[in-house]
Amino acid sequence: MAILLNNQTGESQPWADALAGYLPELDIHVYPNIPNADDIEYAVVWHHPHGDLLNYPNLKAILVLGAGMDHIDQESQLPNVPIVRLVDPSVNDEMSQYVLYWVMHFQRNYERYRAQAAAKFWQRHMTPLSRQFRVSVVGAGPIGQFISKRLALNGFASQSWSRSERTIDNVESFYGDQGLLTILKSSDVLVNCLPLNRATRHFLDHQKLSMLPKGSSLINISRGAVLDDRALLNLLDSGHIANAALDTFTEEPLAKTSDYWQRDNVYITPHMSGSTYPTLACEVIANNIKRIENGEQPFPIYMPENKL
Repeated sequence: MAILLNNQTGESQPWADALAGYLPELDIHVYPNIPNADDIEYAVVWHHPHGDLLNYPNLKAILVLGAGMDHIDQESQLPNVPIVRLVDPSVNDEMSQYVLYWVMHFQRNYERYRAQAAAKFWQRHMTPLSRQFRVSVVGAGPIGQFISKRLALNGFASQSWSRSERTIDNVESFYGDQGLLTILKSSDVLVNCLPLNRATRHFLDHQKLSMLPKGSSLINISRGAVLDDRALLNLLDSGHIANAALDTFTEEPLAKTSDYWQRDNVYITPHMSGSTYPTLACEVIANNIKRIENGEQPFPIYMPENKL
């Protein structure tokens, strides 16, 4: 029994070392050095070459090295085995802290105070109460739910939207088309946690973004292509949307010619809102492999878009 490991967008060896520490009884083969495809029972991958996962006849599960599943959705055919997302508590913590930072930045006018300080100008401004400051998270997957709860714990009026009905403790939850309309019209800050797939590409378009109240702000920690870039830029230029904190983009690295660089009201970070650490993430992955070996269900199982 062996593990296929491939971190296509980074180094695989740190992951191999961490996995070996948790699963010393298993052989770990780093792609493309696979001595015998028949030995592979688990594929631990990120942006693996298209079609290759069909080459392992004894595969029991595919375990993904991250939360984003758009690369899995791009596969035209996949083995009939469980596909398991990585839910790493440390990533949840980091991403919620990133969101909290920008929510407070927008709520308390910190950029305005920075400009005043540069001009040696002293003036206070009214700050909305946290419990009246409405922060809406669209996308109620594991990360979106965690962020919504963390916002509520920090005293904000936390709202969440999903396609189907969900209940989140201390969070006002909305769902469906009418729920989306309601949440957009009542948001001081909109946080995008939607996954990228065929249904969500450019989901936040001009029509939806223009429903936000004038002077609202946007935070994107999901995938850049969920946003219609031109629509967002137009609404930023018109002042309808006051600010945007963007951590992800349709193409990364962000091109030097991008219009986003030219906007003082756009805050750009290089896809760093949540980092995955091999030593922590591999414990989660190893525990899921042990569950499968014990006849239990791994968590969370993902249903690819082409199987919905």
